[in-house]
Amino acid sequence: MSLKIDLRRLYTHPVIAAGRDDYRTCTFAAEMNYFGDAAGNLVLDVNFRTDCAEILRLIAHGDAQYILHAECPPTLYREIFCSTVEKFSCTIPNERIKTHLDCMALIVLTRDVKNFSCGDWNADFDGLTFDLQRGNVLAYQNFQPLTLEDAENIFRNVASIFSVYRRTVDAAPFEVELAADKIKIGLSASDYLRYRQYCSRPDLQPLLNAMIILPALVYVFEELKADADFEAYGDKAWFKSLTAAYRRRKINFAEHILREENTSIRLAQEVMNLPITRALDGVAHICDAEDS
Repeated sequence: MSLKIDLRRLYTHPVIAAGRDDYRTCTFAAEMNYFGDAAGNLVLDVNFRTDCAEILRLIAHGDAQYILHAECPPTLYREIFCSTVEKFSCTIPNERIKTHLDCMALIVLTRDVKNFSCGDWNADFDGLTFDLQRGNVLAYQNFQPLTLEDAENIFRNVASIFSVYRRTVDAAPFEVELAADKIKIGLSASDYLRYRQYCSRPDLQPLLNAMIILPALVYVFEELKADADFEAYGDKAWFKSLTAAYRRRKINFAEHILREENTSIRLAQEVMNLPITRALDGVAHICDAEDS
């Protein structure tokens, strides 16, 4: 069953949504793009838009927030991502989802609001005010179910090229090994324990990716540039996965990485789709949640 709000549902207060006429001109819309990051997780980029001044005022004052509700019925995964800014990213570990993902965008009250009114309501609500409660929906939009197989399974393929393991020594720098079919990232014993403690938290995924996966990928591309014939790595599964990922984008992997202007740090960020930006967005999201 898809996650959707039935347009026939009756609310005790006006709500902005496509197919409803509670508001005369005000609109609410959300766009969602998705991709797989280098660690194999599904990243959702969401952009909310509303032109209702009264609702925007509630959000600015901390009385309401933007919400992305995500569910995967086959795995029973369910999560709510909240933000007070219009654009934000969500990261979902690939092991939590399969087949398809249902998503819904909403604006929801975070506090009780007394005597709420809006000059854009239709004639049925002229002169009325409403006492609204925390959790009441102010606007919503249903997304079409995201069929994960339609995403070319890029994020699942890329996930298979990394393996984080625990080194036997403590207080040592992390290391990257390329000799196996997976890119192996070795963390010190204490670092590995902390990584395992937090790696399943979606809100920390962008930070962990920038801290661990990004420098590992920089090293990978440095090694590949030094071995222009790729003799040492051409038969490795991780190399074949990267080659296939670029091929799906109609880019010759070997030619692309050997171009002088494509530095290793640039290539790593290209594969991960601006990981520093996503990490900083993650910091802002965590701080906003703590402040609220």
